[in-house]
Amino acid sequence: MVIGQDDYFCCSDDYALREVENSPLRPVRTQELDGLPQRLFTRAMADGQENLAHGIPYLFGHAACPDRGTAFSVAERVVANGIP
Repeated sequence: MVIGQDDYFCCSDDYALREVENSPLRPVRTQELDGLPQRLFTRAMADGQENLAHGIPYLFGHAACPDRGTAFSVAERVVANGIP
């Protein structure tokens, strides 16, 4: 997953090493954020962290696997890959 200032996408290989196929992340609308995502967004904005706040809808949005086209939740995939 790439959630950065310039781009928001997922890919199945290391994009820094070579050209790879990617799929754009689809952010959730900020009006649809609730619970923890809403609190994170609101706190980032209140603290003047607009760049961080801008990435939160992407983190809690959706994407499709560039290899198979299978849709998935970005946050769920991040959590699943972060737990050994």
